[in-house]
Amino acid sequence: MKGIITWFVDNVVAANLLMFILLAGGVMSLFTTHQEEFPNVDPDVVSIAVPYLGASPEEVERGVCIRIEEAIESIQGIDKINTTASEGLFRERGSGRRLRFRLRSQ
Repeated sequence: MKGIITWFVDNVVAANLLMFILLAGGVMSLFTTHQEEFPNVDPDVVSIAVPYLGASPEEVERGVCIRIEEAIESIQGIDKINTTASEGLFRERGSGRRLRFRLRSQ
């Protein structure tokens, strides 16, 4: 590493030329890079988290996990469902293609 730094210290023109090439490449890529403010992204994973305050993991499983699993098991396109029931909280992750939920409050 010291050899490279010493060589650039001794060859100032080469160091300046390298800096100019890097800056020119950055400016050129600035104009050619395609960016979108809000790109269209289809998520492959959907996560559901339901707080059930004061409930034991068994109560969360009976009251929330089983009901949600039964409601979404008939949806086509779900490859895998991971369910976690902990004290006061339920989490579920389903991965698949083109999975879409319509949430309604009841």
